Amino acid sequence: MTLRQHTGIAHVGLRNGVKLLPPSGTQSADRVELSSGFLSAAEAPLPGTYADGSFVPRAPWRAPTCHERGILYGTPDSGAPPGDWIAVLPVPAAVLEACAELRAAAAVGAESALVSLLDGPAGRMALVESIRWATTLTDPARPGIENPLLYGRTPAGNLTMTTGSHGLRVGLHVDSWYGNPLKSRAAAANRISVNLGSRDRSLLCVNAPLQVMEQALREYDLLAGAGDPRFALGKRFMEVFPDYPVTKITVHPGEAYLAPTENMLHDAYAEPHGQIDLQFSCRGYFASP
Repeated sequence: MTLRQHTGIAHVGLRNGVKLLPPSGTQSADRVELSSGFLSAAEAPLPGTYADGSFVPRAPWRAPTCHERGILYGTPDSGAPPGDWIAVLPVPAAVLEACAELRAAAAVGAESALVSLLDGPAGRMALVESIRWATTLTDPARPGIENPLLYGRTPAGNLTMTTGSHGLRVGLHVDSWYGNPLKSRAAAANRISVNLGSRDRSLLCVNAPLQVMEQALREYDLLAGAGDPRFALGKRFMEVFPDYPVTKITVHPGEAYLAPTENMLHDAYAEPHGQIDLQFSCRGYFASP
């Protein structure tokens, strides 16, 4: 059967894959929703803001069933590679206090004031404290972080947020900063993203990692020409399995997520409320909390 004949027909249920560490303490267990599948960005609201061939989550969203929660949540084995798990964790008070001026400007949507703060002493102090904390989360055998950034943007109401070098949104995508081949994607560095804003933001992701997507396509003999883990593999998966759910994980203000963005389709979402979506982000080999 050809890709054209099979696209939009093949259906697979939620597969075991990347695990979300169970919430603890005061964290809410009701932070996860599932989409109805994927949608070509050309058919989505504001399609002109997306690059050709992009995909976004398809509404409506729903709570996962008990069975699906059993698939989504789990505790990784000791020494599990970064590509096997996602965690949401609270940010220390010291980091939030160091970012207080920036957070206040972001909360009222003061873009010019925020830019000035980011470029001045307040921004440098906030960045140093954020880096200091992020470094404590890394695997002792592989310390250090890469590309630490403090930045803010005003959400425009698009279904995803990442913009490519062409100025258009790219939709659900896989990072490829390290260029790992498929078989070693699970061992690639992961990413931390801290929500320093005043509103919830969401991590959008597909719990099936790259090797699980490859296996699913191989089962239908539809992998040919789509083995490149940078772009082609994820796009082919979304074309062939349009009903596979996207997982939306809420990250509250003052929380961070750790996620294997080199090993799964993902993006971010924030509601447009007039405030600036302020975050700290970096890459590294973070240890499972």
